[in-house]
Amino acid sequence: MNHSMKRALHLLAGAGLILSCGSNPPPPAIPAITSINGGLSASGTTGSLFILGGTGFSNLAAATPGYSVDFRDATTSAVVASTAVSYATGAWKDLFITGTVPSGLTASTTYKVTVTTPVGASQPVNFLVVASVTFSPSTISWAASSSLPVALQGFPTVVTALAGTSYIYVLGGNTAASNAQNGKASNLSTVYVNSMNVGTGALVNASWGTATALPAARGFAAAVAANVFNSTSTGNGALDFLGGLDASGAATSTVWAASLNADGTIPASGTGSWTAVTPLPQPLYSHGAVIFQGRIYVAGGNDAAGNPVASVYSAAINGDGSLGTWVTLPSLPDKRAYHQFLSIAGNLYVIGGDNSAADPLTNAASAGSQSTIYYDTVNLQDGTLANATWTTNANGLTKSREKGSAVAAGSYVLVSGGLYTGAATGSSEQSYASLNADGSLSAFNGATGVHTITGSAGGYNFFNQSTALFVDAAGKPHVFILGGADVNTGAVHAEVWYQP
Repeated sequence: MNHSMKRALHLLAGAGLILSCGSNPPPPAIPAITSINGGLSASGTTGSLFILGGTGFSNLAAATPGYSVDFRDATTSAVVASTAVSYATGAWKDLFITGTVPSGLTASTTYKVTVTTPVGASQPVNFLVVASVTFSPSTISWAASSSLPVALQGFPTVVTALAGTSYIYVLGGNTAASNAQNGKASNLSTVYVNSMNVGTGALVNASWGTATALPAARGFAAAVAANVFNSTSTGNGALDFLGGLDASGAATSTVWAASLNADGTIPASGTGSWTAVTPLPQPLYSHGAVIFQGRIYVAGGNDAAGNPVASVYSAAINGDGSLGTWVTLPSLPDKRAYHQFLSIAGNLYVIGGDNSAADPLTNAASAGSQSTIYYDTVNLQDGTLANATWTTNANGLTKSREKGSAVAAGSYVLVSGGLYTGAATGSSEQSYASLNADGSLSAFNGATGVHTITGSAGGYNFFNQSTALFVDAAGKPHVFILGGADVNTGAVHAEVWYQP
């Protein structure tokens, strides 16, 4: 290098235009996936939305050479298909990417998902492609499966998959008939467990087993199951049980978490047994709870005085099933209890319910019963709600309804039972609506006659029942309706019904 070049470089360095070797920025990092749909693994149908969380993705406003989200063969790692991303809507960010599962993938097959940038490819993450099944309640049938050991109402049911077996858990519950004196105190601490047949969806065992009981009796509580598909929960996942009425009939704010063993059992003591974690911000019962992207969301419910609230809270789930601090989110437009709360494709839904005080056991519909549906979108970056005001769905339920159940199955929302005009005859027992691309729900239709539980042999008109969804090995959804009380007599039932 001659003297003139040396002098020029010296002047540029003095002006700050050339960085010294010691201050060079580190090279870009290889992208890393930390979660998919909030979990360590994922599943979905072709064409369904999925969300990758991670680091080092870069911020892209348009398709750029060298960047892709790929579904790879699990054995050869060869790229089978790449994901379509809506860059114009900000779907490719440095910390998360939103895309759709490519068409042409084989159902019941696990692929490896990677993010590739010019720096390199991320580690692969499992994604199970399940079959896309049209769910039409107007053509379904109901069948009886293994009844619960006792007649129950006001209890949550959760389903989780462990080592190739799907387990169903019934937690706590209330045993009192509608006219029972001090029936709000007739709550149990028992946890019942069974498993599902992966081919038919029916319960495997004729008799339910018992798992380690809750620390105390609870009725009209909520529960979620954290696993690798919806959180970063380690091991075999965990159960979280929230609020409810205690053995004296008082509302509680307690939250208990328990880890699961590989065989579906709950440790009786020591690490992983039922443990008190961060309590709810207020006592609640007949509230709703869902899990999405590794966070629990709680909406509505009755407070300690028995009055409905409009509060919405969220807390992150830690790897051991414990919870972070509860965060207050935008309240519902109106108070709600005895409603249904769902999480579907990044949106939260509050369906029906009651905006006035009502006894949890009564079989008479309240004057405050509602048909309105509210929904809001989850902010994928921080778990907050995207909108300060919940959207009121243009299509409400066909009738005001409380103390029923709802589940998302296939591309539909199915609402079952509850108290509504005509409940004593099962006139609107099953009501369903399809999901629209913008997150709204279409108009509701009803199933009648033999397509209802009331119209099936041994059926009854039910409210305060529990519900669960199981997707079999072929991707077909099976909805379960468990227990509940009889609208006409107020008597509690133990029957379990499912869709074959």
